[in-house]
Amino acid sequence: MKNIAINGLGRIGRAALKVILETKDLRPVGINDLMSIENAVYLLKHDSIYGTYEKEVSHKDNVIYINDQAIRYTSLKEINDLPWKELNVDVLIESTGVFTNKADAEKHIAAGARFVVISGPTKDTPTVVHGVNTEDGKVNIFSCASCTTNNISPIIEIIGRRIGIKKAILNTTHAYTASQTLVDAPSKKEPRMGRAAGMNLAPAATGAAIATTKALPQYLGKFDGVAIRVPVPIGSISDITFISERPTTIDEINSILTEEAATERYQNVISTSNEPLVSTDIIKSPFAAIVDLEMTRVVDGDLVKVMAWYDNEWGFTNQMIRQIQSL
Repeated sequence: MKNIAINGLGRIGRAALKVILETKDLRPVGINDLMSIENAVYLLKHDSIYGTYEKEVSHKDNVIYINDQAIRYTSLKEINDLPWKELNVDVLIESTGVFTNKADAEKHIAAGARFVVISGPTKDTPTVVHGVNTEDGKVNIFSCASCTTNNISPIIEIIGRRIGIKKAILNTTHAYTASQTLVDAPSKKEPRMGRAAGMNLAPAATGAAIATTKALPQYLGKFDGVAIRVPVPIGSISDITFISERPTTIDEINSILTEEAATERYQNVISTSNEPLVSTDIIKSPFAAIVDLEMTRVVDGDLVKVMAWYDNEWGFTNQMIRQIQSL
């Protein structure tokens, strides 16, 4: 049984807690977030995307109870003060979105955690995408990258191994996130992220393709991409266009992806579908990628397009928990 703690009870932190509670051999023992425990309990119980949580959620003193599972709750600003040693924490999920570098992760280790998994892209720690480079996660600090990286990396790995990819470009049509604003406002990152998220298509940069090359370094300099943020709260789809090393067909691409989805390596990571899906159909899907086989295209034998759906919160979180199970 691995003891798990979470630093940052935002969208990913709350999803992680709920997935952990349904995962064999994982036990949540600690949560740290600066919001009040009352607000944390409220947000765990009521979710605008996933609905009312079916479990009982309550609190007493500094403990959150989910059914009969007691979880210590703290609101500490300094990592060094966190009670990971006292709670015998095996794995710390760093999901604040703030502490994304190796130096901060090492503070969690010093506080008593044995492993630190960062739920977002980093610059100075290994990037691990479960299924793609699972074995690279045998270190005590690593990043699980982003939802989009987890969505596209398996497809790049599979097609690259089976057919070959000369170069590729990504466009992800992505649900809006907390990095955007509800109404027009100034943005510190890029002006378009300050425009009203609920009524605009907003082109944006994405580091997902570059992060993929950290898990698959053979594509460094050969893969990049962009994003379009759209006015839906969850449910995204990636559009990967690449030039293949050899001639191929729609049928071959779809057959390969369907075959790989059934393997031990990828059976819980990717899925394929011939159904006419839309974004609400994949809400709470645990897969990193659901390949939309009807949308596969091949032009002149070597220009290939593959499209794959993902719940950009739930799918990513399940990927992260799979990697934690493999430790």
